[in-house]
Parts: sequence; structure tokens; C-alpha cells
Amino acid sequence: MDRLNAVRNSSKYKLLLARINENEADRKFCRHGIEHCLDVARIAYIMNLEQKLNIPKEIIYTASLLHDIGRADNSILGKNHHELSCIYAEDIMKDCGFDENEIEIVLEAIAAHNTDGISQTGLPYLLYKADKLSRNCFDCDMYQECYWETDAKNHVIRF
Repeated sequence: MDRLNAVRNSSKYKLLLARINENEADRKFCRHGIEHCLDVARIAYIMNLEQKLNIPKEIIYTASLLHDIGRADNSILGKNHHELSCIYAEDIMKDCGFDENEIEIVLEAIAAHNTDGISQTGLPYLLYKADKLSRNCFDCDMYQECYWETDAKNHVIRF
């Protein structure tokens, strides 16, 4: 897990995460900081174990830490956050010693995590599903104002 901690300790990652936290400081809806990323990682890893997919823990956690990192600049650059997340993730992963195959696997998952992940398998599906399951809509003060469709909200604890 040395490379995962290299991602977390990367000056690039820290800067992007700080910008997300700053951008979302007054956000009333779900936030996208490290707590969310770790929730996604833990849920995805449990699903990986239950489904016997054998995806390495470090790859799941790395994808989870990086999946929303594009939110640091998406409103400024006018791009979807998952597209920017892929750009930033590739750069950070290269700096942290991941090989091209690992980077490709993570980028595929990040690219699909909020679009077509539901129709995918493997890590793209795990990241998509864990991202959705990580939200505690049933206990949110903003439930009525949330832009998520009613059917997409977690009305109960789900797994």
C-alpha cells in the first residue's frame, strides 16, 4: 500500500483535494473530500471480496481516492469531473510508481464512475456502485432539495 499512500501524500493530490474542500466549503449537498473517497474504497473492496473479483486492494483504493479529484477544477474548466479526474489521476499515478496497465485499469473505472458504470463489470462497476452506495440520503438534511432522482436516492441503508 506504499503507492496508495504516495498518492495520498502527493503534493498534486493534496493541492487538488484542498481545492475541492475549498470549493465545497459552503456546499449543502454531499461533499467529495477524503471521507467520501474512503467510504467508496471500503464499500468497493467489500463488494470485491463478496463477488470474488480478486481486484487488488491497492488498485481499488487508488481508484477511489482519485475518482472525484477533477472536481477541483471542473467548474472553472467547464469539463466533466470524471474527465478531469482521469487526466489528474494519470499524472499522479505515474509519479507514484504505478505501471501503464494499472493506470489504464484505474482510468477506465474513473471514466465510467458516474456515466455508464452500471453497465460495466469489474472495477468500473465497483467504483460506480460504491460511489452511489456511499451516500446516506436517508439521513440527509438536504434530502428534499437534492438533485438526485428519488429512485436514485438511498432511502434505507443499502448493500
